[in-house]
Amino acid sequence: MLLNVFWLFFWWLCSVEAGKVLIMCSSVFPVHRYTMRYLAAELIQRKHEVTWFEYGLNEPEVTLPSGIKEIFHKVSLPNRKVYDLYLYRNHTTYKSIWFDDFNYDVEQTSAWLFSIDLCKQVLETKKAEFDALVAEHFDAVIVDDLYNPCGLLYVGLQKSLFIYWSLTALRTESAWANQSPSPPSYLPVPGTGLTDELNFWERSYNMASYIKALYIHQHLILRRIDSLFKKYYPDQVPDSFYIERNASLNFINTPPIFDFARPYMPRVNFVGGLHCRKPKPLNGELAAFVDAADDEHGIILFTTGFTAQWSLAPETVVNAFLSAFAEKSLIRFIWQYNGKIPKNIPPNVYMRNWLPQQDLLGHPKMKAHISHGGLNSVIESIWHGVPIIGFPLTARGYDNLLRVEARSAGFILPTKNVTKELIVAAINSIYHLKYKEEVLVFSDMLTDVPYSELNHSVFWVEFVQRHQEVPHARSGADHLNVLQYFLVDVIIFLLCMSILILIVAFYSLKMFIRLVLCLFSCVFVSLHHHSSSEKQKTE
Repeated sequence: MLLNVFWLFFWWLCSVEAGKVLIMCSSVFPVHRYTMRYLAAELIQRKHEVTWFEYGLNEPEVTLPSGIKEIFHKVSLPNRKVYDLYLYRNHTTYKSIWFDDFNYDVEQTSAWLFSIDLCKQVLETKKAEFDALVAEHFDAVIVDDLYNPCGLLYVGLQKSLFIYWSLTALRTESAWANQSPSPPSYLPVPGTGLTDELNFWERSYNMASYIKALYIHQHLILRRIDSLFKKYYPDQVPDSFYIERNASLNFINTPPIFDFARPYMPRVNFVGGLHCRKPKPLNGELAAFVDAADDEHGIILFTTGFTAQWSLAPETVVNAFLSAFAEKSLIRFIWQYNGKIPKNIPPNVYMRNWLPQQDLLGHPKMKAHISHGGLNSVIESIWHGVPIIGFPLTARGYDNLLRVEARSAGFILPTKNVTKELIVAAINSIYHLKYKEEVLVFSDMLTDVPYSELNHSVFWVEFVQRHQEVPHARSGADHLNVLQYFLVDVIIFLLCMSILILIVAFYSLKMFIRLVLCLFSCVFVSLHHHSSSEKQKTE
């Protein structure tokens, strides 16, 4: 009887704290859905009612946990040019992408233009359903901050408090929106390929990139989003930058120590690695393949996440890796390969479309991870203490791998004209003890926290539910324009005052000198006149 009373009380307590949560995810990159679903699953576990809103060209392949109410709007794009540009710049569907053809600004801008067209189609064809969602009340709203204009529109229409979740590191435009300082004197702008150690010319380039990044987001992206809002909801929605700036909290998908040291506002919370977990035992033919590896040489994992389309990769790239792996016959290689499996696979290579990545990374025989630089992939490697050979396929992946290389937890393989010899040399180098030691230090610092990132993120969602606003996290900088924020008006005023003081001082000194000269002249004339008079009297 007492046990039943206890469980009834516990159920009542949970139901009191539970609330309605809306998660608005971008479909442009599948990894966003993959990451955000971990938070959704934990919220469901804690008895919250979770609604998931998403829109895109195709039904998502990544499944959501049971218990989530999913709203997916499938749309089509009449503008094929934007779609083709997005595919060209953001997916490995063209050979140039496999050969170090990185351009961060173009990659990101094309994806934004693509997402704006997607949102436009939602409003063209599904506006009634979207308005019904706006009319529904939620206790907390979580919005993907990349390529999600309809998410911004929703919170702008409902005037709701929301959490803005960056599925990347803290980007320049995101930091500008939440007022986290990003001094270009030592913080590299994404896409520059720089670290936090900058000489004069690198600082100059970084400063120009900083201005360029803000200009692109403010004037090329947000203006188009504002035009979209005004077309379908005239005089009902504030401008998109105002909405971005007024997020209650910002989630950043990196651990606190992953990025280069930087200042940030109290409303910024680092939740990267919330999906990381301890490994589970392997089974089946994969387990047999791993068990056959010896302890000294072990296994190496090669993954490219959702980014690579290996069926479209140049044969030279595929053959370079196969030849290198065949030469290192004592090492067993596990390759996440989503194309047609080649016929000439060496016996020490295992290829599959899907792999239990964390179970493999946590295996004691795992020696290294060849990674494309996806943020989740890199964080998982560090979390499990596995050195990384970087094989970046995008500008953002290259940036993530730079953070690893800067801490000597791995290095970047040149992707331009990659050859068997380069790959073999990289494999030989990664077995050097220093990489394992450094990645273990990195891993210890990453995991030595008083809470898990998943619990941390859920706490803040529930905090917003309970308190609605986080006033201590807001900054007076929210109300400043660019000139005021950088004290340009104050500097101009002080310069003007200084110039005025110098002018006054100059003319005062000039007048003083003239006065002194005049006095000296008068005295001299007087003395001369007096001397002449005395001389005449004497004569």
